[in-house]
Amino acid sequence: MTHNVLTEVADGVGTLTLDRPDRRNALSVDMFTELSDALDRWAYDDDVAAVVITGGEDVFCAGLDLDLQSGFTDQTRELYSEVCLRAYGTLLDYRKPTVAAVGGPALGGGCDIAVFADIRIAAPNSVFGFPQVRFGLTPYFSPLWKIVGLSQAKLLTFSGERIDAAEALRIGLVDRLSGPGEVVATATRLARSIAGTTVASAVNNKEMARRSPAMDPISALTYETLAYREVIRHPEVVERINEAYRAIRKDKP
Repeated sequence: MTHNVLTEVADGVGTLTLDRPDRRNALSVDMFTELSDALDRWAYDDDVAAVVITGGEDVFCAGLDLDLQSGFTDQTRELYSEVCLRAYGTLLDYRKPTVAAVGGPALGGGCDIAVFADIRIAAPNSVFGFPQVRFGLTPYFSPLWKIVGLSQAKLLTFSGERIDAAEALRIGLVDRLSGPGEVVATATRLARSIAGTTVASAVNNKEMARRSPAMDPISALTYETLAYREVIRHPEVVERINEAYRAIRKDKP
């Protein structure tokens, strides 16, 4: 059986690797389905605290497979739309932190996958853009504009122009740059750092990040205060705090 997405779990990190190198990791029905299935499996898996999504060092994802698009029928177009919406919706509202490790082109739907992740790490060879607008297709404007601002989102989605890693970092589309050939390792280190907070903490903090932005400031303050009051009473959290305090006292002369 051919797999379009490779999966691995280690050190609290689940890694999803888009694996259609002959098609530059172009999106297909099977790839979207495998991506969604893996995310669903890991959503409540206590071995996974954070997820890295990558295509490797050379190509993240070239977008929709043009061979698939050119052969669309009404039925296959509808199926593609369904699996696309499932994958994007799952990623956008995922209950655990997600990190996109982008090496090479992230175009069209590939750029969407990166945007829908919580954090984006990019290699110097990365390229971002929405070339589909030049064919008359519409891009996803949200949540792009919330990340880069309205003006930069308009520049990208109105023109279809591509930007390199330096420009993506400048406008805030990516959060950090890795060294050449190191994007997967860099993203994995960050994901392991997140996993080091424990699965429960990762889920709690992601929940706040999912909900608070939609609240007014006072509602967000109240919600986050209640969340703090809840976790501060948890025995496992209390023990972690006490352990850290004991370590500090031990280090004092």
